[in-house]
Amino acid sequence: MSLFKDAKIYFRMMFSYKPKTFWNELLTNSFDLKGVGHYRLSNEENLKMYETKKKILDSELKKSGINIGADTNIVEIGIGVGYWTDHFSSMGTKLYTGNDIAEISITNLKQKYPDYNFIQGDISEVMLPVNTFDIGVMIDVTQHITEDVRFDKAMDNLWRSLKSGAYLIITMWDPAKNVYLANKFRLNRIEKPRGLDRYLRIFGANTEVLSKVDFNDKYLLVLKKP
Repeated sequence: MSLFKDAKIYFRMMFSYKPKTFWNELLTNSFDLKGVGHYRLSNEENLKMYETKKKILDSELKKSGINIGADTNIVEIGIGVGYWTDHFSSMGTKLYTGNDIAEISITNLKQKYPDYNFIQGDISEVMLPVNTFDIGVMIDVTQHITEDVRFDKAMDNLWRSLKSGAYLIITMWDPAKNVYLANKFRLNRIEKPRGLDRYLRIFGANTEVLSKVDFNDKYLLVLKKP
């Protein structure tokens, strides 16, 4: 029944993509890794995919010399069902702010992590505190901001919230990585690819790219703010 409901939600999305409604309905129906991963796969299959991603992330953090501990102030955009929230918690993080457009994400994760801070809303509209965080995280999210104006506002908002010398861990679906998917007529209207130049146009030419590695169908970037 859950898979059938997911299919109906995706079908409606083909004709009218309203991000807040879409993600809240999808995660209300499937508050598990199917909801944020591939709904045609089982939760166990999605978990294997996420565990592989976690190993890549941890490896790149180590290579970049990024140590996460109790005093590391982290902001994550697009927390979904809290997979990365759980991971950062397991690393000892005490200072964590999570954001998502879906109310169900905020409601459920507030209950799970009452000592963490959560902000519900569209990241292109909800303003983050400026010059506050040591690390920003935005994994498997940016391609879902399909309007360019909202994308620019969201990236600027997140970048301004980071301290000088802070790190940004972000995924990018580059049109050059999969030319077929980037150029075909897509009935799935919830994704838009953008290249690194679009990000750096917002972040600034002095942004240091510490890492760019394959991350399933995307790239994982580790950036350092000047």
